[in-house]
This record gives sequence, C-alpha cells and structure tokens, in this order.
Amino acid sequence: MSANCKLTISVVLDTVCPWCYVGARRLSKALVLAKQKWPEFEANVEYVPFQLDKSMGKGLNKAAVYEKKFGSRMAEMSERLAEAGKEEGIAFKFGGKMSNTLDSHRLIDYAKLSGSSDTEDKVVKSLFRRYFEQEEDIGDHDVLLGAAEDAGLDRQQAKAYLESNDGVEALQERMRQVKKLG
Repeated sequence: MSANCKLTISVVLDTVCPWCYVGARRLSKALVLAKQKWPEFEANVEYVPFQLDKSMGKGLNKAAVYEKKFGSRMAEMSERLAEAGKEEGIAFKFGGKMSNTLDSHRLIDYAKLSGSSDTEDKVVKSLFRRYFEQEEDIGDHDVLLGAAEDAGLDRQQAKAYLESNDGVEALQERMRQVKKLG
C-alpha cells in the first residue's frame, strides 16, 4: 500500500436508522483492522445527512411509530436487529420517543465545523448510543447538547448554533442532493 494513501469514505445516514448504527460500528472495526495491517493507512469518514422521514414530528412514541410503519414485520425486524446489534456490541432498545432528525444532523455539521472529523464521529456515536441504547429522544435539544458535550464541544456554543438557523439551508440542500442520487 502506498505511503501516501488517504481514503475518504462518505457515509449516508439518518440518526434514527438502526442499520446505519450497525454499519457505522462495522466500518469502525474495519478501519482499525486496516490500520493494523497497513500502519500508514489513513481514512477520513464524512457523514452525509439523510432523513428517512423529514415530515416526522417531535416527541413521538417510538414503538408506536415502528408498529405503524412495519406492522406484523416489527417482531422479526427487532429480532434481526438485536442479533446484528449483539454481534457489534449494541444493545438495541425500541422504547422512548423519536423526533424529526434535522437538528441531530445540524449538530453533526456543527461538530465538523467546530472540531474535526474525530469530533464529528464522536457526536454520531453518541447520538446513536443515546437513541438506540438509552432510549433518549435525539430531537430534544438537551439530549443533543449532551451529545455535543460527549464529543468535547462547548454546550453553550452548540446551544446557540441549534437555536439559530445557521446551516439549515445548506444542510437541506445536501439532503436534496443525496435524495436525487437515490
């Protein structure tokens, strides 16, 4: 492998997508293995925003939303996710509340602007853990600010960003572009 090899990996995700969480864990493991095999290996993971349901409201009962969306398939899907999660060290829980994910994507963007790709990665991991394992509502600004702190970001600065409209138009445009790609 070339000593100057730097790979950029674009990961399209929504912060309420359980398979995105599984995939992110698997990618992290693969990157560690690659670094062990090729010490000069470098990779930058960039997160690309996508919303599974941009019309979703706030504070909805997660189990009820899943039941409505997946119906009789929910039990089988939960079982498959639990098995996949267990393999990756994820303890999926399906209770709690769920909300529109726009602000969670804004926080990820803020992390990238304010820190580094490592800071961005820490925010993504915290959001996934909080939503899927701790049953927290990642549409709630207090939860988002907790994720910001988990990544080493200043709570008050992150709060000011989330309370503003900074970055909203650019984020929505990126999501439109991703949707066009299929």
